[in-house]
Amino acid sequence: MHTTAESSRPLRGPYDTVFVDIGETVVHIHPPFLETVLAIAADFGVRHPPDNFEQRATDIWRRDVTASRSRGHSITTSASSRYWHTHYARLGEALGLPDPHDFSRALYQRFSSFEAYQPMPGAVEALRALNRMGLRVVAASNWEGWLGRLLALLDLERFFAAQVVSADIGAEKPDRLFFERGLAIAQADRPCVLHVGDSLDADVNGALNAGIDAVWVNPSVPADAPVPVIASIAELPDLIRPHIAPVPWALP
Repeated sequence: MHTTAESSRPLRGPYDTVFVDIGETVVHIHPPFLETVLAIAADFGVRHPPDNFEQRATDIWRRDVTASRSRGHSITTSASSRYWHTHYARLGEALGLPDPHDFSRALYQRFSSFEAYQPMPGAVEALRALNRMGLRVVAASNWEGWLGRLLALLDLERFFAAQVVSADIGAEKPDRLFFERGLAIAQADRPCVLHVGDSLDADVNGALNAGIDAVWVNPSVPADAPVPVIASIAELPDLIRPHIAPVPWALP
């Protein structure tokens, strides 16, 4: 398990509810994103991508997710389509494709299909462990309206007591409104909730600004991490076990 900076906000609790981000926390694209991009690029005649493509793709991602146009992109189907088609077209341009728009449409079709996603290693076992510890687990994610169907198809829906999805509630992380509506949907008390996710901005800072404790899922160990860090959700049950509220029933 990762160590954390001394200045990070410690876990308090006791918690009875855990908000869990979905993308790159519970499920991920499989095969991996860049591998899929390059496989589809090969269908468009790109046999030898630029040597610096991986770094350029990372830069494009960072620029796009921090751009003002990214805000609200998961709330409506049209906003999502515009955002992702623009992002994928930028990747096509970085690959030197003369017409990146057909490439963008192919990527969008792939990444908006259920078949593109799988549970992350250890996710099923972690969610099962959280349930058995008596915690109410809530899916809390910036995602389009089809997330519920994806969770059902992946046989993950059974682990969640409720779902808080940006497309359904009209607010995205890190907006405080997302977390306020999440508390209402989950019927949870703020001090008893822990939020877990992979995005420093959306998940960690969003939760902290809403007065909710957080855990950051990050394979590296940032020296200035503001909250406890775990490499994957598989580490979550052991991390929070000392901080959970007693269950209101007698265990066998």
